[in-house]
Amino acid sequence: MSTRKVSLTLPEELVTRAEKAVRDGQARSVSAYIAAAAGSGEARATVDEVIARWRAENGEPTAAELAAAEARTRALFDRADRGHRAHGAA
Repeated sequence: MSTRKVSLTLPEELVTRAEKAVRDGQARSVSAYIAAAAGSGEARATVDEVIARWRAENGEPTAAELAAAEARTRALFDRADRGHRAHGAA
């Protein structure tokens, strides 16, 4: 993906979080942090669109369907957490 330099005015709190992420090694640069945040927002919008489309086609999920989805999600996170700890993470 190509990049282009732009100038932005951002809330001080966001800049502070971005700079901290760089210091803590969580982002290469403030620009990388902001780009990741923007991409995350785009992904979230896409997920919201998929869910809205599904609901329009199928109706609202039942309580049982929601419970099953929550159980599957918890199982995925639990498995990921176990794998993370198994590889030496705190």
